[in-house]
Amino acid sequence: MFGEIFNIEKILNVCDKILYFLKINLLFLGSNLSVLLFFLFVGISQVRTCLPLFLLCMVPAGPALSAVFFSMNRMLRGLDCGAWKDYKTGYLDCWGRKAGAAAIQMLLLWIFWTNVEFFSIEISILPLTILFVLLFAAVIIMTPSLYLLASRYEMKIKDLFRGALTLCITRPVITLGNTAMLAVILMLLEIKAGTVVLFMASIYGFAVVFMNQGVLRAIEESH
Repeated sequence: MFGEIFNIEKILNVCDKILYFLKINLLFLGSNLSVLLFFLFVGISQVRTCLPLFLLCMVPAGPALSAVFFSMNRMLRGLDCGAWKDYKTGYLDCWGRKAGAAAIQMLLLWIFWTNVEFFSIEISILPLTILFVLLFAAVIIMTPSLYLLASRYEMKIKDLFRGALTLCITRPVITLGNTAMLAVILMLLEIKAGTVVLFMASIYGFAVVFMNQGVLRAIEESH
């Protein structure tokens, strides 16, 4: 009898975690309504053509991703207080700083990509093209570290970028893992978009927070 009760509790706990993942993901999608509207009315194929508009629509993704990381961190530590409350706290806390970091990141992406196209199409200079491609890729790769730090620490925007870049360079294995996880999510979206879209942000957020636990612990111990 006690074994059956224990098993039922385990099943209910798993169901509760799945529901938590689903709710966090839906809140993330709702926070990125501007991107969804862009895909709906402009189209994903027009991202390159309408890059400035797309990047502007992507600014809310910064605070939203920070909220996902905050929620997943609380869940891993057993401190979760419900999906809505955790996400709301992670989203609204220092919202201006997170949105500012996202705006600067999108601006950098636009500048670097504009230079890539200029030096590859208008004036063909291969070394400069390669340089700006690398800078463009670096800004994308530092995304998880940038918003993971923003979700956990009160830092100035310039310190967030400096810290994210430092983590990417000094922790190449974790950087590779973060990038690989994003690639896996995108691959799964291609294979089974209908199911994956319900959990993609939560799964990605959980994986990033889990992989970076040691780094964050080391940062906290050093301070």
